[in-house]
Amino acid sequence: MSSQLLSLSPELLVYIISYLSLEDIVSCELSCSHLHEIVKTSALFQYLKEAGRAGVRDLLTTSLTLPERFEKLRMWAKKWEGLDISEASARITFDLETWSPLVGSLHNGYLITTDEEPLIYAYSDLSSTPSTPPPHILELCNITRATNGLMHIFAFADEYDLAVTLTKQQPNDAENNSNNHPPQASTMFLDIRMLTLSKSTAHPLAKKPQIIIPLESQFFRGCLLDAKLTGNYLAIVTSHGWIRSFDEVYLVFWKDGVVHRIRRSPPNTYFPQVTFLSEDTLIFVQKQGNALELCKITLDDPPGLDTLCVLGLPTIQSGITCVMAECQGDRVVAPQAVVTRAHHLPFTCDPDAVVLCFTFALRQVISGLDHIRSVSFWVRRRALCDYAARGGGQKHTWEAWGPPATRWTDWQLGQAPCRPGGTRGALFSLLMEVGSGMPIVIRDFHPHRVRRALSRSRSPGWNGTRCKVVTEPSKIHRGSEFVEDIVSSLPYYEVTSEKRYGYHEVLVDDERVVGITRGDDEGTIDIHIMT
Repeated sequence: MSSQLLSLSPELLVYIISYLSLEDIVSCELSCSHLHEIVKTSALFQYLKEAGRAGVRDLLTTSLTLPERFEKLRMWAKKWEGLDISEASARITFDLETWSPLVGSLHNGYLITTDEEPLIYAYSDLSSTPSTPPPHILELCNITRATNGLMHIFAFADEYDLAVTLTKQQPNDAENNSNNHPPQASTMFLDIRMLTLSKSTAHPLAKKPQIIIPLESQFFRGCLLDAKLTGNYLAIVTSHGWIRSFDEVYLVFWKDGVVHRIRRSPPNTYFPQVTFLSEDTLIFVQKQGNALELCKITLDDPPGLDTLCVLGLPTIQSGITCVMAECQGDRVVAPQAVVTRAHHLPFTCDPDAVVLCFTFALRQVISGLDHIRSVSFWVRRRALCDYAARGGGQKHTWEAWGPPATRWTDWQLGQAPCRPGGTRGALFSLLMEVGSGMPIVIRDFHPHRVRRALSRSRSPGWNGTRCKVVTEPSKIHRGSEFVEDIVSSLPYYEVTSEKRYGYHEVLVDDERVVGITRGDDEGTIDIHIMT
């Protein structure tokens, strides 16, 4: 250990070490008697070590005292252990003659609702909603309607109070909505609007709150889209079934109002799915290649895409068609983002341990009828980043990378995964009738929490009926869909709720579990929040 470092005052050493990770703090504690004593006697380091073991990070930016932080951490962990979801604690009402909102996602306490006809989005703030009955009436804030276009995509970045709407339009619609008329040779345009999430006004950070992009596509109804946001980037992918000649990838610098087409007619057709793996790395799902493609955004003039690697997926049988691929998980938030919304906890999920959930729908035609089977797998974002860092455009077979890095689940077992929040994913039974249902299962893939749970599982007080640690491999057997068995072994810690719940949908973020039930006849959505 450097004598210069040890000569610093204890107060300065505490300040320096507080910026380290859990592993580095423990290493300092074990390095010499002087640092061991400083770490051992510091209440701050005891808290940071406990937060690290709990799988969270606290940047110490709030004014809470250490006892208050310890208490919030204890109560947060207790909620996830108990997994007790209340009776309806909030209710949203709406006019069925106007729209029937679909609950789309949960973003840092914002419950986002959308509808396809008419094209509408709105949000409700759950962060200050009581988690106990009687139901608190929630207001649907900022109901924003898109009046033109056939299809809509919404992208949100709550740290910027940003909502981006994308609609496909034909030339006449685009001309009526923009002073910048696109070329008449185009048959379809993309109308992009940068709005404030809270008020639906033109976003103050966007130099061009509206952008019109002429597309190559000749198929107005056959062109599918996806779009995702992080930092100053809005990534857009268009997909046309198995016809790749019209597929395009666009990169929009939404603050500057600059658009670049960074890929056209890719070598392998993409599903209408794009995900940010990091601030400058995108994930596409290849159709023909049956693989994940990790691409780096290159800031050349003009910008482009460089394929870093291709990760193969399990081989499907001939005659089986993958008709849908979807990736869900927490968004990548740029460190330099201007956060406009306070977090209600002093700590946040460890971004290095966040998991993504990929879902695939496989179609088989039997006696002229479509049979659909859905399967999903979780993977840590960090594992994909490690493969991306190798670069070189190398293709890795499924057998080489997949089994140790993923954990698969089969929807035929009766439970569907929801969009993961942080390092956790939920499995729930789809509602057949109000009052029916099964326990909700939460799987936590954070390595620290898995190790802690594994250690606790050996103690006498372990509740083995509701909690378990799974480290052994699981298997989806080969058959009509897959050529070989799918073996996966990503460890996880699982908690099953004591009660049985029947919800139309379950949403999670790093603070809460939310169950959704709909009463279409009454025009209501009931919201059940973990207490």
